[in-house]
Amino acid sequence: MKSKGNGQRVNHRRMSRRKALALIGAAGGALIAAGPGALAQVAAPAVRKKVKLTYWNWADNPVHQKISLDSVAMFNKSQSFIEVEVDATMAVMESRKKLVVSHAAGAPPDVVMTVQYWVQDYLDNGILHPLGDYFDKWDAKPDFFPNVIEQVKSKPGQPVLFIPQTSIPYFVFYRADWLKEANVKVPETFDQFVAASKAITKAPDRYGIAMRGQTYSAIQVILPIWASAGVKFADEKGNVDFDSPGALDVTEKWVGMFTKDKSAQPTAVNDGYRELYALMEKSKCGFWFYGPHAGPALIKALGDAIQACPNPRVGPKKYMLANPEGPMMTTGCKERDAAWEFIKYICGGEAVLLYTAGRSVPPVRKTIAQNAFFQNDRFIKMSLAESDTWWTPPYHHKHWTNMQDKIAPYWQEALREKITPKQFNDQVAKFLRGQA
Repeated sequence: MKSKGNGQRVNHRRMSRRKALALIGAAGGALIAAGPGALAQVAAPAVRKKVKLTYWNWADNPVHQKISLDSVAMFNKSQSFIEVEVDATMAVMESRKKLVVSHAAGAPPDVVMTVQYWVQDYLDNGILHPLGDYFDKWDAKPDFFPNVIEQVKSKPGQPVLFIPQTSIPYFVFYRADWLKEANVKVPETFDQFVAASKAITKAPDRYGIAMRGQTYSAIQVILPIWASAGVKFADEKGNVDFDSPGALDVTEKWVGMFTKDKSAQPTAVNDGYRELYALMEKSKCGFWFYGPHAGPALIKALGDAIQACPNPRVGPKKYMLANPEGPMMTTGCKERDAAWEFIKYICGGEAVLLYTAGRSVPPVRKTIAQNAFFQNDRFIKMSLAESDTWWTPPYHHKHWTNMQDKIAPYWQEALREKITPKQFNDQVAKFLRGQA
């Protein structure tokens, strides 16, 4: 999101243990027929000795914090050998910093919730312990979406680095009533999107796109559009193409919605996640690139007027940015078998419903995706139907983290017209080449 990576995530649906059980029941035979992998809840753990583990997760709001606490309480009650202590008091970006510092000090936690865009950096810096050997022996392995499992390997030839609970897709929320009023079809191409955004703008009362200027997350939602234009960012040989004509064309059109078309809100330069959320709820903007976890609040505010569609494309292939999230094991963990028992637990059965249905995000297991909760949520159902287009950029590239950490102020400068779109793209390319 965070948006999460965002740093900010607001969840408006509370999930109790009773509700989680009810959701499992709603899936009925689909989950039961799936065998032990789908519902397994540590009944007879392989670890038969007293063990204590530490688990860190971010919690940007009380609902998310309660999910962390409840899942640990459920695990601790499920058996009498492994005791997990949880710290869910940090924001998502803080959790990364805290982990790096604790690892350097020789006192990291055993299990940490992570996001795809950090795992290669964790691996390269000796913080992450790969889980491929454990995962390959797990009877639930065939139940996971194959493309997501490839993503959590980070790059070809590597083992599974962490176990995904969800992969949070980013797509387009749109005001169906405004498009109908303007006699505009739901956009499929990026040019259609730019035109539609302009067509539904009625300044100063409403604008086409809720555009973000704050943090790296502002450009994260554009990544799949650049990819659809054929941009590789950095290929397997390390070649960088973000300063190519195709990449620049997308940047110019996106920035142009703010600087030329005036179809983005005037405050876009300084707006972050919370501001965009408010703009959509108050009917100030018609398009918003975000994930399904915004759905409950938007439906409450706007009803059937708010709908969703896949990201617009430039070329023939469409992409949906979807960042896998889930628990990883650290290299500092001394009780790895016990940590694996805990990781399995929170990636299946009741617990994984807390982390997915409890946050209104999709699961990444075939059987659990058939649960009535996910099939009855129009935003999650749409994103699951598009799961074969779920995609991540080359987070494994050795300079990606450098670019991600440094690029935000340059994006704001581009929106302010202090630098040109070409200068922005050139700067991204320099970061990816390790030249800055």
